[in-house]
Amino acid sequence: KDKLDARYRKLTSYRPYSPDANSAGQRALRNICLDLLAATEDKAELRRALTQFEEADNMTDRMAALGVLSQHATPEREQALDAFEQRYRNDPLVLDKWFAVQARIPEAATLERVQKLMKHPAFSMTNPNRLRSLIGVFAAGNPSQFNRPDGKGYALLADTVLGLDSKNPQVAARLLSSLKSWRM
Repeated sequence: KDKLDARYRKLTSYRPYSPDANSAGQRALRNICLDLLAATEDKAELRRALTQFEEADNMTDRMAALGVLSQHATPEREQALDAFEQRYRNDPLVLDKWFAVQARIPEAATLERVQKLMKHPAFSMTNPNRLRSLIGVFAAGNPSQFNRPDGKGYALLADTVLGLDSKNPQVAARLLSSLKSWRM
């Protein structure tokens, strides 16, 4: 853990954001360190992730911290999710990221979370991007909850697709592509 902490600190940049390859690589490695440190479930590491989320000067670092926090059922997760929604509620493409990160949460309560998000004012069954970011990510990016033994993940996808079929068959077909890996 000490080596990860040292590497995270060494990769922390106080320079203005730059999209160059070297800076992007440093951000990527730093965010992997953050994820590994938070995996220890140490409260200090979850606070570190929240601090990175709050202080980030770029979407890469903010989303990485939000993704890390989303994997832990803590008040910090809900605080970050609420702050992200408030900050980006008028930016539809960024809000899609907010829907997607929640759809990936590998917890039993995620199905209910997704169903609740389907009633969110920013969610629309007629918006293909929003459907893919919530239902598509849940079905393709959350194998433990989509493939639940009770079949409720499949039922959610089926109900969504049946509701879309005549209105938007292309989106319905794309959502069903998550079933391609059924043998796995």
